[in-house]
Amino acid sequence: MAKILIVEDEPGIAFGLESDLQAEGYEVAVVGDGAEAVRRAGTEAFDLILLDVMLPHKDGFEVCRELRQVGLPTPIVMLTAKTGEFDKVLGLDLGADDYITKPFSPRELRARIRAALRHQPRGVTGGADLEGQLRVASEVQQRLFPQLRPPLATLDYVGFCRPARGMSGDYYDFLDLSPGRLGLLVADVVGKGMPAALLMASVHASIRTHAPLSADRCGEVLAKINSLLYEATDDGRFATVFYGVYDEPSRVLTYANAGHEAPWCFASQRRPILRVTGWKRILHRS
Repeated sequence: MAKILIVEDEPGIAFGLESDLQAEGYEVAVVGDGAEAVRRAGTEAFDLILLDVMLPHKDGFEVCRELRQVGLPTPIVMLTAKTGEFDKVLGLDLGADDYITKPFSPRELRARIRAALRHQPRGVTGGADLEGQLRVASEVQQRLFPQLRPPLATLDYVGFCRPARGMSGDYYDFLDLSPGRLGLLVADVVGKGMPAALLMASVHASIRTHAPLSADRCGEVLAKINSLLYEATDDGRFATVFYGVYDEPSRVLTYANAGHEAPWCFASQRRPILRVTGWKRILHRS
């Protein structure tokens, strides 16, 4: 039995759709606003989403965009009174599988639902299998974060990340480069969900490969990573990165900033902001 999420804020239309589809043997859930639709679609397994365009909090276009950005493959059929070509094209370009204008024939709607469910790729559904895959992917990403902190007598440091949607492009790392030498990295990949997490994994692998080869030449490391990402991504995908190497014997932090927000350095009573874009060496006194 296929499970369908109806996103419709007009009670009469929502009730009619729910009754008709239940009579056809579908399991049905109904929500009345866009924000709730994103939450339900992201946490429950649905085989198809009937999505109204004019919704409170988030319209149907924004809901469709967000669900596709996080990698949800569930078929989306948009329902709307907007009949203009621009709106239809926009909905389809944002990831909708079909677009039906109101008023519509229940018979036609049922046929379009059957067609959307038929054309859904096997093994790629909004069901439990997808939930399991996303859960595993989230666990894999969490293991990419450093599990241990190399001990240093002169530096206190800690890192923590909890993605809002299970997966994200947020990233930090601690690199044990050599005795008494620690790499510190903070990065942010544009976007959210699975696409950002995949690019984050690529940044992780690249940093882990090239950082040990370049000692404290932070700018060279980021230049190399930038070159690799540029070749492998389109213009809309990018990451900002701050990377520093702390040398404990000299208490010197060498760092480079590739477009990231300037971090703070807490050193005794001093609270300098590391604003430099490029690379610099600073003396850490405690």
